[in-house]
Amino acid sequence: MRLLLSFSAITFAFAAQADPSYHRVTGVAADDALNVRAEPSGSSEDIGDLPYDAKGIEVVRTDDSGDWGRIIWAEANGWIAMRYLEIDPQPLIGTTKLPQGLLCAGTEPFWSLRLSGGGATYAGMAEDALVVTMTGALTPQARGPFPVVLSHSGPTAATMSFIEPMQCSDGMSDRKYPWRILFLISTAEGQRLLDGCCQLPLEAGLH
Repeated sequence: MRLLLSFSAITFAFAAQADPSYHRVTGVAADDALNVRAEPSGSSEDIGDLPYDAKGIEVVRTDDSGDWGRIIWAEANGWIAMRYLEIDPQPLIGTTKLPQGLLCAGTEPFWSLRLSGGGATYAGMAEDALVVTMTGALTPQARGPFPVVLSHSGPTAATMSFIEPMQCSDGMSDRKYPWRILFLISTAEGQRLLDGCCQLPLEAGLH
């Protein structure tokens, strides 16, 4: 059976934000760590530490001064001093500006999608994991790199992901994610449209 995907009946009205950026820790001694603060201030509560050699740190945005970067930390967000960071280019998905290893998820129902360089793995509640291969990547003509539409297919399903930089909430925690996704999955049983948020998990840069 041929599986067809269409976004023709969907209206997108995402409020775009500055793209998240990716960094590594620099200028911190090997026997020290970079403090994660509750607020963008050196006198704010220390809520954790990043290793001196941490990489792939996804900075969602900076404060008005540009001195502090907000990251996802535990079940909320934290702030780190930008003076201890340098740009850490990430491998990208095809010709897009999306980093490989991007993890997307949603609730009601709970689901997740991990995007690699050439494929994706989808998991849903009470469902077997679905591994699909990327078949296409589209960006708007003469408009910039976003939104990105990724197409994937496998033996039993075809999927399409619409991803754009946008502050996104999972509705269950205080985290503010930097990416939003609409995920369309098509199987022999029909089509489902799922809504969720994405991030590059910190551990992706630590290994």
